[in-house]
Amino acid sequence: MPYLCTVNDRATVESRLHRSPAPLIALLLIAALLTVTGCAALAVLTASPAAAVPPAEVTIDDRSDAVDDEALEDRLAAVDFRREVDLAVLVIDVTELDIPASRDTALNDAVLAHAKQERPEWMDGDKWADGRVIIALDPANRILGTYGGEDVKLSAGGFENVQDEMRDSAQDRDWEGALVAGAKEYAKLLDQPWWQTTAAAGGALAALGAAAATVLGITVGRRNARARVASARPGWDRVRAERAQTEAAARTLPAHSPYAEAVLDRHRTYLGGIEEAEQLDQQIPATLPWAWGLRGHQRRASKDFSRRVERLDAIDDDIIAANDLLHRIGDWRSAWEREQAPLRDSLEAVEGALMRSEGDHAERSPKEQEAGDALREQCDRTESEMNRLTWQLEQDQITPDAALERLDSLTAELSERAMAVRELGISRMAESEGEAELLRDTSVYVEDEEEYDRTLRARRHQRLVADGAPGAAEGDVFWHISPVLWLTTWQSEAPGELESHRNPSSSGGSTSGYSSASFSGAGSSSRF
Repeated sequence: MPYLCTVNDRATVESRLHRSPAPLIALLLIAALLTVTGCAALAVLTASPAAAVPPAEVTIDDRSDAVDDEALEDRLAAVDFRREVDLAVLVIDVTELDIPASRDTALNDAVLAHAKQERPEWMDGDKWADGRVIIALDPANRILGTYGGEDVKLSAGGFENVQDEMRDSAQDRDWEGALVAGAKEYAKLLDQPWWQTTAAAGGALAALGAAAATVLGITVGRRNARARVASARPGWDRVRAERAQTEAAARTLPAHSPYAEAVLDRHRTYLGGIEEAEQLDQQIPATLPWAWGLRGHQRRASKDFSRRVERLDAIDDDIIAANDLLHRIGDWRSAWEREQAPLRDSLEAVEGALMRSEGDHAERSPKEQEAGDALREQCDRTESEMNRLTWQLEQDQITPDAALERLDSLTAELSERAMAVRELGISRMAESEGEAELLRDTSVYVEDEEEYDRTLRARRHQRLVADGAPGAAEGDVFWHISPVLWLTTWQSEAPGELESHRNPSSSGGSTSGYSSASFSGAGSSSRF
């Protein structure tokens, strides 16, 4: 007896589909795929066969003696177009026509000038003649060109595509191969059926991609949202457990310590973050149902919650560590080591920085030698002084504030020496004041910058800069929390900036138009 679906059975199925959108999503993806595939198949089945017509005429004008005319003519005569065309090839050195090779329209002007002088049949008034396709090449000045009559012209992008096909062979100095490649690409693009166009293929791929992206986005978004919540909750529990200790540490910071003032700014941020995290926590169920994370607002909540918890977890550690150090209680030695870490890292990097700055020993000036020696000596003094400060803190012979201020002074002295090395490097590399300014403005981001910014000393310096304190304003004096690491990073980035400035990469785009405003034939040229 066949099984009959009862009302209760149907209700069960509908309930399951309602709880889980996965089957519906899969059906949508399959429908999109079938639609795209069906449209593509229909286009192919209803399309008429493409014509295959060799050029009615092949003309080769090789004014540079760069190709084998007969062999090239045979190869070009075998190229099939979708309609009859007159194919012309011009190989020329634009400078022979007194046209500057640096001119953007150099090859365009040269093709026009050659046509006026030698091939008037290529022209029809202010346009290229109907049916005329011209492939041009200047091997000496590395320029490619493609042109066409009004009835056989390509789009601007089409002309560029032809040149792109020619470029690899031209760069390999295979001139005949470049010209044949250009003719074949022109034949491919001329009267191209719509279903073979990039737009049609792109539309089909876009539809399929959109469907796939939707499924992937929903699936990955849900998974990531749930993972963020799962990862953030232990941190949130830890932040709440340490809140009383954090509040006590903030209340007992030394009242007159300039380093404590920066920590109090962090405490105000901490209080605001606690309130925001609590609100977000209330929006997220304690036990996440299967569908949680599918909606956009749920994913945003998970991101905001995770970021705030991560930030709070770092801030409360910083507040407690600052209080420990400034009172020399608890784990104050770890906090002191963190304050020294940027300088210690600079000391370890000094030899690498000097090797970069010295380069070829024979090219070094006496001033560069002196600056390098001064930087090395300053590093030695800095290391000795840091060891002495640590001992004094251990023996209670110096206050934490005084020790931190001395670290700031050592940082300033080391910054000055590092800047001297950089300035001499700029003097050697730059060929003009503009290049010198470019090198000075090179952006530098040290690898451990975020960790250094959590130190009391970095926080205090940022506060001084924000308040406009004398000697702290950006540009007034150079000061970096880890000066030699900053120098080595600059030494890595600056030469590349200078090279890009001196040799800007070509955009690769084609240049259309002619110096003569009276001619407006279709086509363009580009460099290779």
